[in-house]
Amino acid sequence: MSKPPATLIVGAAGAVGKRLCAALTARGHRVIASDRMERLPGSLKRSMGDLGTCVGSVDVCDAGALRKLFQEHADENTTVWNLAAPLSVETALDPSVAEAVTIGGMGNVLDAMADVGARRICFTDSIGSFGATAPRSGATARWLHENPAQDPGSDYGRQKRGCRDLMAKFTRECNGDSRFAVLPGVLHSEAVWGNGTTEYALDALLAAPHQEKTLGLPTSDAYICPIDPDVRMPMVFVDDLMRGLIALQEADEHVLTEPEKGYAIPGLSFSPHELFTEIRKHYPGFGFRVELDANMNKFANLWPDDLSTEEALRDLGYEPAVGLSDMVANVLGAHNIRNVRTAEAFKAMDSDGDGNCSREEIERHVRKYLVRGREEYGHTGQEAVGKFVDKLMEELDTNNDGWVSWATFSEWNRRNSMEDELWKQAASIEDKLRKQIRDLGHVPVA
Repeated sequence: MSKPPATLIVGAAGAVGKRLCAALTARGHRVIASDRMERLPGSLKRSMGDLGTCVGSVDVCDAGALRKLFQEHADENTTVWNLAAPLSVETALDPSVAEAVTIGGMGNVLDAMADVGARRICFTDSIGSFGATAPRSGATARWLHENPAQDPGSDYGRQKRGCRDLMAKFTRECNGDSRFAVLPGVLHSEAVWGNGTTEYALDALLAAPHQEKTLGLPTSDAYICPIDPDVRMPMVFVDDLMRGLIALQEADEHVLTEPEKGYAIPGLSFSPHELFTEIRKHYPGFGFRVELDANMNKFANLWPDDLSTEEALRDLGYEPAVGLSDMVANVLGAHNIRNVRTAEAFKAMDSDGDGNCSREEIERHVRKYLVRGREEYGHTGQEAVGKFVDKLMEELDTNNDGWVSWATFSEWNRRNSMEDELWKQAASIEDKLRKQIRDLGHVPVA
């Protein structure tokens, strides 16, 4: 019996990619998740279940690796999502590398698709494609098509336009079915995210529970806002975004009436001031001070205040469901659950209850609770612990006194996961062991 058509996602280990993999398999799609990471996260594999296949070590800049990926996992019925691209701030810091990944990578993806006859390519464009001359309200993907010479004001926006041009050429010359979604800032409840302009909102939400809950917060402890607090930007909560992206992928070609089949995916819009007001409903003592980041503030002032809702509703049947109050409550709730788990983990490690953990206490906890009996760590789990704890102590024991305090551990845990970091260490050791075994197989016998 032949397999159902697959969706192949390039850049699947990113924040959007992981959620899209899970959302598609939940709807019954078979998904091939590829990324340049040698080992894709165990959480990604688990989220897809039996309908997902992970393929690591596929760099979008490596045309040969992409061609092999498509030859082994794609055919003329495969839908492709190209999500491999640096975020706005990362692009500004190194435009040449970003161009190789974004435009060069798109060219490689389209060439690999042509080799196997795949037609449907979906791409995540961005509000970064809009420049100073774009509409401030109700911005559309159509406007980008009708104003191809407008200056987006950044390499990030120019590179996105380069990808749209390549897709349009693919449609003309290869009978392609190219589609793109213009994404606003993506909001979610995960603990870690990327380095983009709109991530300021997630940083503020993450910081709020760790501040004092009383009014009169000292300025030195306040959240640092990197953009003009009165500038509004469009955002979308990830659950809404998934509905919009899947609707774009699944729509019949004939219903997509917008030029180049491009659609803005609207969500909610707010300024930092509006966000902070909502946060204070949960944490009245939340405070901030402004220290402008040149790149982030530049982008924030270039981009539209909000996106049009008309086209996506008309052709895709999509409209956003999550507003500001629901978004803030959702994200803060998820962070609070993580904070409780962090406190429980620290309490379990701190066997004598003195508020500090020694290296021995941490290692004992990791071996007992994070490794023992977990199949995903295989035979290498216990072997990984020593190096993992060494690395952990380097990051946490900043004064080299051999102890880790609750405050230090809590701060580290805001952006890290002991389980995920241990999984990476175990995977690295397992890869080395496999290489040694392969090498031994080629040792000549005397």
